[in-house]
Amino acid sequence: MQNTFSIDQTFFTGRAAFEWLIQESEQLIIVKFVAPYCPSCETLKPVLHQIAVDHTDSLHLVELDMSEEPELAIKYSVRSAPTVVLLKNQQVLSQIVGLKPKKQYTEIIQSAL
Repeated sequence: MQNTFSIDQTFFTGRAAFEWLIQESEQLIIVKFVAPYCPSCETLKPVLHQIAVDHTDSLHLVELDMSEEPELAIKYSVRSAPTVVLLKNQQVLSQIVGLKPKKQYTEIIQSAL
């Protein structure tokens, strides 16, 4: 199967994109674990989207549904949604559990860049 991903993309969804990015990207990867019927996940979406747009040349944003990818949730010790995991060079740099103020996401992501 041919991948249709590009390293120039900022936004990704799903396991295939996540696994491809882990292998191909040297940039910061922000993984947002979400769940169906999660109002906090919907609230967080535009916050992370704006941060990603502001740093489009230096990071990737991937959304993973915990109910569709339980193995990845377990691998990264994700127990609730939303959870944001920051990865670089296959190493976990930080993890933010629950909905937090935009300033907190901005500061943590900025320090990881």
